[in-house]
Amino acid sequence: MTARAASEPKAAGAIVIGSGIGGAALTLLLADAGIPTTLLEKNRRIGGSCSGYEKQGFTIDIGTHMFCRGPKGPLGDVLRRVGEDGAITFRRTRDIAEIRFPAKRDVPRAVRVPAELWRMPRFALDLARELRLSPRDAARAGRLFTHILTMSDEEVTRWDDRTLEEFIAPYVDHPPTVGIFGFLLGLYFILPYWQVSAGEALLCFRRMARDNFLSYPKGGSIAIPGTFIRLAEARGAEVRTNCGVRRIVTEAGRTRGVELSDGTFIPASIVVSTSSLRTTVTHLVGSAAFPEDYVARALAIQGSFIAVQAKIGLRRRLVDAGAIVGGVGDDVDLRSVSHGDLRAMFERVAQGEIPPLVPFYCPVPSNFDPDLAPPGHQLLTVCSVAPTSDVALKDPGPAWEEAMLRTLRRVIPGLDENTLFVDRFGVDFIEKWIGKEFGPAVSTGQTPSQVGARRPPVHTPIRGLYVAGCGAGGRGVGTELAAASAMECADRILADLGRGFQRTRASRAQRSTSWVKSQVVRPLAWATRAG
Repeated sequence: MTARAASEPKAAGAIVIGSGIGGAALTLLLADAGIPTTLLEKNRRIGGSCSGYEKQGFTIDIGTHMFCRGPKGPLGDVLRRVGEDGAITFRRTRDIAEIRFPAKRDVPRAVRVPAELWRMPRFALDLARELRLSPRDAARAGRLFTHILTMSDEEVTRWDDRTLEEFIAPYVDHPPTVGIFGFLLGLYFILPYWQVSAGEALLCFRRMARDNFLSYPKGGSIAIPGTFIRLAEARGAEVRTNCGVRRIVTEAGRTRGVELSDGTFIPASIVVSTSSLRTTVTHLVGSAAFPEDYVARALAIQGSFIAVQAKIGLRRRLVDAGAIVGGVGDDVDLRSVSHGDLRAMFERVAQGEIPPLVPFYCPVPSNFDPDLAPPGHQLLTVCSVAPTSDVALKDPGPAWEEAMLRTLRRVIPGLDENTLFVDRFGVDFIEKWIGKEFGPAVSTGQTPSQVGARRPPVHTPIRGLYVAGCGAGGRGVGTELAAASAMECADRILADLGRGFQRTRASRAQRSTSWVKSQVVRPLAWATRAG
């Protein structure tokens, strides 16, 4: 691809703004459908939060990722739609993760989360022992998980507008069990479990359990948008990096094109923004171009939290699992946490204060793909929840990063002695890199009022203007949500053009149901709430 800014207007059927998973997937889908498409990326590298860089022989992610369903979910569905199934290789580890707890001595306690289903009963037993569950509490937790896995899809959907906390409460009141379950599902959405839609959480958990393919791509997370873009270019798409968009140009309720940061105008009848709906409405287009009720709904959208991050290059292997997760404080961890501790954690974050219980999530990409680190070395990519940039920090940014690293030291013996480098990423950098106001990890957070039929639709009141990515449409976890949104957006664009669906393995009935939900149910629900 060429890193250049446009020097003269060039007609394009469609312009896609942003080259993360959503933008890259949509560019491929539109190009495969024969629509002339130009992808614009403001950064020097493609990929958004799935971008990466090289350092001392390591290939390092900008974001912090694992992929819940690998090729079996939306990331693979995008490839299957264009006849390229298997173009991305996803790899697994024997243990998906370890839930780590600090120990009084040098060796931390850990419960392994296995990749093989036959090992799950042992995991449940080990976790019950670590949490000191009574037989009664263990039985209640077992009933909870059995119910989740045996619910019908209709039952799950009926929980869309209620919280995960409401769903858990009748089954489990043991705080550490609630903490573990809420914490792990909270990783999906970067929200406290009392704000997360139960329907969305159950949907994601059930799909992950059914597919059983939590994994990571060979070549790093950049391999996913990179592959989508390579295949799009092979189908005639044009990709421009270092090419920021100043504004989306509209006139009389129609899209006319985009004006670049250097003042160049590129005409196009279709423009898709993969930024947040708020940023798209208020900054890229301008609120005056939209109906007042649409602007009000866009401004009312709740985003998720974000995270501070660190990339750590190690001279030798210290972790065997695909990731380690946990929460550690001076006098508390996930084994001893109370309901009050959990609430205090997120309340403190929302107030700009480092919480007393610091949660961490640390994928180990080189355990999936050894080529991401020099031979014998290891790469850790750790993150910890933090407030978005609209929250005034009472504790300075570097203190958040140090609190995260201090927590990691307590669960990885020998970390400092084997560290080659630590690259830190604060909230300000992430916001600037992904280009979404305030920098939320998920720009339309998956709360009860913002999932399913209540999620913003991928089309807008302006003809030819669409939104894709984590801001509108779709269901799922993170990158999978963005890919699902891209497919929904492609379907809508083709429908608006009077075209049929793209190649897919879905049955005609499935396609019809998907189209009705995305093109009729969701817009009606959004309009109703807007009014």
